[in-house]
Formats: sequence, C-alpha cells, structure tokens
Amino acid sequence: MSVAADRPLRVALTVLGCKVNFAEMADLAGRLAAGGCDVVAEGEQADVRVLNSCTVTTQADATTRQRIGRLRRLDPDAHLVLTGCSVDANPGAYTNVDSVFANRDKDSIAEHVLSMAPRRVAVAAGEAPPLRSRAFVKVQDGCDHRCTYCIVWRARGGAVSVPAGIVLERVQAAIAAGHREIVLCGVDLGSYGRDSGTDLATLLESVLESCGSARIRLSSINANDVSPALIGLNAHPRLCAHWHMPLQSGSDQVLRAMHRGYRRAQYLRVVRALRHVNPLTEFTTDIMVAFPGETDDDHAATLSLVDEVGFLAGHVFRWSPRPGTPASELTTRVDDAIARRRSAEVRRATRRTGATSRERACGLVHEVVWDEVSGDAAHGLTAGYHEVVVDHAPGVRQGGLDLVRAETVVDDCLRGTLLRS
Repeated sequence: MSVAADRPLRVALTVLGCKVNFAEMADLAGRLAAGGCDVVAEGEQADVRVLNSCTVTTQADATTRQRIGRLRRLDPDAHLVLTGCSVDANPGAYTNVDSVFANRDKDSIAEHVLSMAPRRVAVAAGEAPPLRSRAFVKVQDGCDHRCTYCIVWRARGGAVSVPAGIVLERVQAAIAAGHREIVLCGVDLGSYGRDSGTDLATLLESVLESCGSARIRLSSINANDVSPALIGLNAHPRLCAHWHMPLQSGSDQVLRAMHRGYRRAQYLRVVRALRHVNPLTEFTTDIMVAFPGETDDDHAATLSLVDEVGFLAGHVFRWSPRPGTPASELTTRVDDAIARRRSAEVRRATRRTGATSRERACGLVHEVVWDEVSGDAAHGLTAGYHEVVVDHAPGVRQGGLDLVRAETVVDDCLRGTLLRS
C-alpha cells in the first residue's frame, strides 16, 4: 500500500453483528477523521479497510471469512485490519489479513491506521460521516453471564461500564453532530453500573434530562434487568417506547437449560408493566428454536408466548453447535427437519403479530427519524420501531425527526403523510 503525500489516507469501515460493533466503529470513524483521514463507504476504493467481526454463531464466523474475501477482491492492495469477537473466539485463525486486533486492543486501531498516513495529525475525538442516521453510543462492554449456547462472554470478557460523564459527553457530541436519535447499547446493557455502584435507570434518567428534543432508545435488555425504575421511565416522552428483549424460548425448561436469568412468567410481567405505563409500547425479540432437548410442548410454549406478547418483529434462528460452549456437548439434538419446521412456524407467528402491530399503528401520528432520503421520498423509523415510508416529504433530512400520520400498510411498512406546522 502506498499513499501519495498530497492526499489524505482513505479508510473504509465494515461492521458485522451487534449495535455495540456499530458504536465502536462510529467512534473510530470520528478519531480517524480528526486525524486527517478520509472515511469512505465500504464500496469505495480505500487504502485501509477495518472489519469489525461477529462470532455469535458459527454462521457469523463464516460471514466474517466471506467478507474478508470480498474486501480483498474489492481492494487487493488495501491494508486490511480485522478486529472484533471473531478474533478473540478464534485466536490465530485469521492469517489472510494484514493486522489483527483483539477486542481489548481496539482503542489502538486509530493510532495504527494513522501511522500509515503520509501526514500525521494528533488523534482526538472528531466528526466523521455517520455510519448510520441514528447514533450508537456504547455505554457498556462484556458480560458476566454464562448462557450455555453463547461464546460472546469469552470474546468480550467481563462486564465493564463506561462512566456516566463520558456517556453524557458522547450523547451531547452526537446531538451536536445532527443526530436526533441516540441508541444506548452494550453487550449486556442491563448490567450497566453494577461495577461502579449505579444502574442503567440512573444513567438513562440523566441522558433523558440532557437530550433536549432528541430521543433516546435502548438497544437490547434482558427481562430480568428491567427494574421498576426503568419501567417508570417508559412514560418519558423522549424515550422510545420500544424494548428489544431477547426471549430465546417461551419454555421454562429450555430457559433453565440455556442458563437464562428469567422465566416465562417474569418476561410476561415485564411486558405488561411496560405497557401499563405506556400502552403504545412495542416489543422486538430474538428467539432460538430447536435448542437441544426442546420438545413439542416447549415449542408450543414459545408459540403461545409470541401471541401473548404480540411482538412487532422477531429474529428467529435455529440453534447450531458453537464449539467451546456447554450446549455443544449436549446429545439430545432436535432432528433437522423438525428444527426447520419449528423455525418456520415461529417466523409465521412473529409475522402475524407484526402485521397486527402495524395495523394498530395506522391512524396514529408518529415521530419518525429518517434513515434514507431520496428526492421527495423518505424512509424512517417510529419511536416504536415501525418502518415508515413517505412518498412526498420535501425538506426532510437524513437523521432528522418529523411527525408523520400513518395511513396504510404496504410491504410491511407504514405509509403516511408528513405533518408540518
């Protein structure tokens, strides 16, 4: 790789996996831009490429390998940096990249990349083209749980909280940069503050007090971490009444085998409590089917819970053995044909409840953050996480907030009319 002295270093960032990975790459983009780099889209020519990987499943590792190959073909001469959970979960496995950084060393990537630039500028926080219209702010990393199917706790290490003062600074910086939705994210978000004598509700209250007209969303939280204080904050007008609460299974027997920290009844109590505070609250989730030992009755319990909650959407996936996890040693495997059938049934159930949620949202006025604007047309998300399309939305900007009256549902999206005072 050689870079002419009269132009900035061009760096492309690729993100796989969770919102924490997006938050980390957004921070890296700002540091690189402040250091004089030109941060470009993945599809553009680049001198350096950084890939933040995921290892949550064996398929995620396969995706990382595939993306490395694609990036090599796209830019054969680029310096390719690999980081993220797949690095930590598979030490020494990636020999076809130029540099490898474990999760604990991610803060060194900016200095490493800037060392290749023909002209050096001091590294500091700065603005860069946003990776997404919504700003992702990492407030927590690592996990102290030991779910039997999961390898992420090994890749990320123990739970660590970002000090509240730093979180507030990052939120204010994102708002100053033009973002009108801030997503607070963490590997185990609900554990925030346990290592420092505080909690997520206290942090969230402080963020809500300082966010002005911007809105705040929580990325993902386990049902057993939704405290009464968090439930009370669901009434706050600047908190998105959308809760992504991983379910994994509606069966207590399976949840126990997974070492999940909640049971069916607790999950439903939290859903009802949040909706009692704000009846417009929407839920999305993750559901794992065919965990070893899952019976027809366990599967039926999951289907019935999907209907009871009425999820807007669900990420449904079949269990697969993840080397290094206790579940991979279990021998009571579900037949593949049965696993596929169960997956299809749960997907149909979440699509059905999602359709009901979207119909219920019609006729209401929603605050929408725009993630794509093309001409007069715009696509965005409501506070409840419904997708919205407006065909005539002159003057809106990507990342901005506007009011929309939802009128119909087309192709799983609300379609409506832009409201302007």
